[in-house]
This record gives sequence, structure tokens and C-alpha cells, in this order.
Amino acid sequence: MRRNLVAGVKDPNVIDVVGQDAAGTCLLIMVEERQWDSDPEQPRQLREKINAYVGYVLDGTIIKQYPETSGRGISIQLNCPQRPVGEIATITSHAAAQLEKMGIGFVVKIMP
Repeated sequence: MRRNLVAGVKDPNVIDVVGQDAAGTCLLIMVEERQWDSDPEQPRQLREKINAYVGYVLDGTIIKQYPETSGRGISIQLNCPQRPVGEIATITSHAAAQLEKMGIGFVVKIMP
């Protein structure tokens, strides 16, 4: 039996994973294990999750919880089983463009 260890995109109230990459950039990772278009609520859920992650950064909560992240670059990473398509691709592209203006990275990582 497989047990989920992270809340995933469907729960915007949880930061799934906090870590760092080899360059020291703080990574806020959100996880989507479902296939795209498997749930009509996915686009709304993804928007809410992205907004929650941005709020976590902008309101300073990340620095309060992880003081060592102060002064480091921050990137939001969406781990998912396949490349975003349709409305999801539009959401991720828009998020990447808007977050870049704020100095926050946004990347999609395809996980098998």
C-alpha cells in the first residue's frame, strides 16, 4: 500500500517540502501526483497552492520558520508526473513570468 507523505496541490494550506539546491537556493516544492486533467478542480487548486507559497515568502513566514533562508534566493518548484498541458500550462507559464518580476523562481520538474 502506498501512503502519501505530502499534502500535494489539492491542499493549499500546506507547504509540501522545503529544501535547498546545490547552489544554496531555497526550494519550496509543491507536489502533484495526479495526472493533469484528472480532476476539474486542479486548476483552482494549483492557483491556490501557488498563491499560498508566494504568501509564505512575501509575508516573511519562511524566514521566521527557517532563519537560514534569509538572504538566499528562493524558487518554487512544482513536481509532477507529466508536463503541464492546457489550462495548467497557462497557469504555470503565467506564474513563472509573474514570480520572476518578484525575484522568485518557478520551475516545473517532471518526476517519474
